[in-house]
Amino acid sequence: MRIFLALLPSGNGAVENSMTWYYNLYEPLLDLGHDVYIIRLDTIASEFKVRVRTEQFKSVFSPILLETFRTEHTKKPFDFFLSNFANLDIEPSCIDEIRKSGVPTANFSCNNTHQFYVTETIAPHFDFNLHSEKNVADKFRAIGAKPVWFQMAANPKYYYPIKIKKTIDVAFIGACYANRPYYIWSLLANGIDAHAYGPGWRYREDMATLRKIKREFRRSKEVMQSIFLFSPDARASTSSWIAELDFKDKLISKYQANLHFPIEDAEMVTKINECRICLGSLEVYDNHDHSRQLLTHLHLREFEAPMCGALYFTNYSDELSEHYKPDKEVIIYRNEHELLDKVKYYLGHPQEAEKVRQAGYKRALECHTYQKRFRDLFTNIFKGKI
Repeated sequence: MRIFLALLPSGNGAVENSMTWYYNLYEPLLDLGHDVYIIRLDTIASEFKVRVRTEQFKSVFSPILLETFRTEHTKKPFDFFLSNFANLDIEPSCIDEIRKSGVPTANFSCNNTHQFYVTETIAPHFDFNLHSEKNVADKFRAIGAKPVWFQMAANPKYYYPIKIKKTIDVAFIGACYANRPYYIWSLLANGIDAHAYGPGWRYREDMATLRKIKREFRRSKEVMQSIFLFSPDARASTSSWIAELDFKDKLISKYQANLHFPIEDAEMVTKINECRICLGSLEVYDNHDHSRQLLTHLHLREFEAPMCGALYFTNYSDELSEHYKPDKEVIIYRNEHELLDKVKYYLGHPQEAEKVRQAGYKRALECHTYQKRFRDLFTNIFKGKI
């Protein structure tokens, strides 16, 4: 099958040289034998000196995408169009024009549980919207878009076990967000050698003073403004943000040696293999509001870590139990107390830990590769099952 792929390779702008989606959305298509024409958003942004996911980028990129598609489609017709666009990447009219060619269009997006607003404008313009969280389908239907559940996975060519000495008890890789700093604090306060790697865990030394001044200025500004907020919701949102900021500062002050900057893709795989327990968290704030309900959804790490052969710990969710057997293939926890108890138990029982580790790896390799996800997706789309 000939596929036109419009791709932003990075999975996180805070991670230098991130190629997450290149590894997971592009290369598995090649592995399956498809003829893939790729246009990379980061390459266009660099060429025209604009930042991706801005109105300026959208105005530059949209005509380029359309012209490129038409030119290449004339040379050799495409069978499928795939992208991972956000609203600020593309003009909806551009997608409408591509659909007129008769080529089925699909857009992949994630994090719709708590930030659906990022793609809801363009979603109705695609034939299919591939969403990674199962319970968000109704959000797409409500705006006249067609949802297709396309859960996260991992490419085993890039996420795999490494024979390396395990030197860390617990490693968390991801942003300092929601309850994550509280989990790390609980482990460290109870003598567990836990380390966190990612955005927000610490500040660059050469920027520490400036960042502290900016942070304190914003904090003082929020405190002063809260005096004039009469809405309980607004006051709760502001005070929750301040409380979380203060706790992060407390964590950094006491345990800075265990908190680290973001790490690149290859180093992440090494770090997952270096730790006895790889820690994950499904929790996110609704609409990124610190005072709102904590929601849960699966992330890439639920598939990357077991694919690396890690003993993986994460929050419980019903959706997680559809992919792994809880406490048999991945270890689940519901609060910091259960997390601490289970960390201590499995650190003290390496043979049982190894059984779970091997079972999780087997499940990931058999069921949760992007090669399998794409194979199932195309079978369902082109055989009319969707």
